[in-house]
Amino acid sequence: MRFRLILAAVAALGAGAAVAQVVNHDPPVQKIMAAEVNPGALAFWAGGNDPPDGESKAEAKARWEEAVKGAHALQTSGEELKKLSRPGPWNAFADLMIQTGKEGEAAAKAKDAEKAFEIGGRVYDSCNGCHKTYIPPPPKGTPLPL
Repeated sequence: MRFRLILAAVAALGAGAAVAQVVNHDPPVQKIMAAEVNPGALAFWAGGNDPPDGESKAEAKARWEEAVKGAHALQTSGEELKKLSRPGPWNAFADLMIQTGKEGEAAAKAKDAEKAFEIGGRVYDSCNGCHKTYIPPPPKGTPLPL
């Protein structure tokens, strides 16, 4: 189950690269994604993943603190994205990011890995749904960035 979240994070990073390629005409959204959403999501997802082998109590505390910050970043980023609204379900995806960020912040503050993991899947659904709706696929034959 946690492997799915790791794959989601890798996909999100790949999607972030796609954003950089496709949305060059939209620097405000690109900046929010690169500076806030991607690092926030990755920090939050780290809270819900299995802890690294040999993680000390201090390292675990720092990981959860970063997960709280990441969840908060999802909330503020969602609000910023709503200011740049698009036709269609844009605001619904932003609202889902905000809501899961709120729930995720509570789970991270409680250090509830199971709940954070479940919420992390819904964060991914918000990201993936928006990307599928608003980022056109690259032309056939275009190599994906590594």
